[in-house]
Amino acid sequence: MSDIQVRSINEEIAVDRPGFFKRLLWLFFSPGRLMDELAEKPRVLFWMLFCPIAFVLPSVIHWQVYLDMLREQIAASTDYMESLMGIEMTPEMIEQSVSQGSVSGLITTGVMMLVSAVLMALIFFAIFKIMGGKGKFKAYLSVVVHSNLIIALYSLLLIPIAYLTNDLHQTIPLTSLATLVPADDVSPALLGLLVKLDIFAIWRYAVMGIGFAAVSQLKKRTAYIITGVVFLIGVIYGIVSMMTAAQILS
Repeated sequence: MSDIQVRSINEEIAVDRPGFFKRLLWLFFSPGRLMDELAEKPRVLFWMLFCPIAFVLPSVIHWQVYLDMLREQIAASTDYMESLMGIEMTPEMIEQSVSQGSVSGLITTGVMMLVSAVLMALIFFAIFKIMGGKGKFKAYLSVVVHSNLIIALYSLLLIPIAYLTNDLHQTIPLTSLATLVPADDVSPALLGLLVKLDIFAIWRYAVMGIGFAAVSQLKKRTAYIITGVVFLIGVIYGIVSMMTAAQILS
C-alpha cells in the first residue's frame, strides 16, 4: 500500500464529527449541513427521549393549569358520556377522573410521541424505498427525531408564556393561523385547517424534507413533494378530527 493510500485512510478515520451543540445549532441555522451529517452518521437515542420529555414539561411545571385544562375537557364531554353510556358525570366523578388521568395522561402522551416518531419514520422509509431511494431506517428515524426538536422548542417556549396567559395552548397552538380568528366564529372544518397551518409544523416538515432528500439521495424536488403530500394528509386528518370532535360535543 502506498504512502498516499495510507494517508488517505488516516484522514478518513480522523474526520472531525460535529459535536452536540454544533448539531443543535445546525438544526436551526443550517439544516442542510445537519441532514448531510445525519445521512452519513445517524443519531437517534438521545433526541428520541429528549423530545417527549420537553413536550410534557410545560404541563409538569404548570401542574395546576394542566389539571384545570383536564377538568374542562372532561366537563365538556359530560353530555356525550351521558348519551353514550348513560352515566351522569357528577362533580365528584369529574375530580376523580382528573386525579386518575393526570399522570397517566402525561405518560401516554410521551409514549405516543415516541411511537409516532417511529411510525412516521417507517412510513417515509417505505415511501422513499418504493420510489427508489437509498438510506437505512435508522437514518430516516434520525431525521424525524431531530425535526421533532422544533416541537420541543415550541413546548419550551410555552413554559414562560403559560405564566403570562395561564393557558398551555394545546388545543390551538399559538403559532397557528387559528389564533387570528375567534374559534366560535368559524366552522370546525376551517378551524381544523387553521390549526394545522402552524409555523412550527410547517418548519418541521420543511426540515424533514431536507433530511429525506439527503438520506434517500433522490432529487430534492421529489423528496420535497413526498414530504409535502404527507403534510397535506395530516392537514386533512386534522380537519376531519376537528369536525368529529365538534359533532361529539354538540
